[in-house]
Amino acid sequence: MSKATAQNAKERFYKFVSFRNKFSLFLSCIIFLCYYVFVASIAFAPNILGYRLGPSAITLGVMSGIFIIILCIVTTGIYTFFANKYLDKEQEEILQELEETGVIQDLQKGKI
Repeated sequence: MSKATAQNAKERFYKFVSFRNKFSLFLSCIIFLCYYVFVASIAFAPNILGYRLGPSAITLGVMSGIFIIILCIVTTGIYTFFANKYLDKEQEEILQELEETGVIQDLQKGKI
């Protein structure tokens, strides 16, 4: 294979890894921000989280906690769906291209 093909395969691999990392970091930041706001509201506005919702014993703080748990499950589901639908296929194609060009052996040996 030509050097240009090998270089294109390497660039595609680096772009893929960069995109995957940015995507997972974005979802992680959403979760982190929600947790931070929740903990900060406990520290600075406990009265607001103590409001009862209707005549029951459920408070706004309990509902906020449940929302964060559900948000974690949803973002994990989004990442899993996206990874299974797109990222795994793309990764397999890129690794196959790297093997065909011989770049993967050079990466494993530490030559590149």
